[in-house]
Amino acid sequence: MRSVLGVVVVAAVLVTAATLGPAGSVSAQSSGAQQPDERERATSENAVDVAEAAGETEQSSQTDDSASATEAAGDVPYTVECEEGQGGAKVCRVDRATYVGWRTFHAVCHTCHAQDAVGSTFAPALLPRIKQMDKDRFVMVVDQGFTGQVGVMPAWGMNPNVNRYYDELWAYLRARSDGVLPPGRPERLPEE
Repeated sequence: MRSVLGVVVVAAVLVTAATLGPAGSVSAQSSGAQQPDERERATSENAVDVAEAAGETEQSSQTDDSASATEAAGDVPYTVECEEGQGGAKVCRVDRATYVGWRTFHAVCHTCHAQDAVGSTFAPALLPRIKQMDKDRFVMVVDQGFTGQVGVMPAWGMNPNVNRYYDELWAYLRARSDGVLPPGRPERLPEE
């Protein structure tokens, strides 16, 4: 059942990606495409609500200029603490934002970019790309979509299961691309 659902989700993403232009608009050549209101309604009805899945009801996103300024000054947007666990396995704990980023990525983005953002046959690995871009570019690409050499990434700006979590996605992907957070499910650090 799970593999059938995965195939349906991948097919839906590919069909959606084929009908969207670089800014997420419907191409003039797609005569049978859904109208934007229908597409938005279908997306919100079929999507997994990450906040609900994580047991969180409120989201405290950092969108002010001070967050961007401190990051530009060399501060990192994540907190990761790793230690040796039982059997020598590395156990990592992350702050709330990075954990929610992990949940969001694995609820939505991993369908194309694979588990832990390592890439697939039709979507690139994100870890080397995150190293080459700043947060503003990342947010723009996720929000408006991207047309690459191989395919099209749809715009996620209208999806509340993604657009509320740009900062958290950035924190998770930066921790992964910086090599601080290994693959796998992290644990959450206790709230302070």
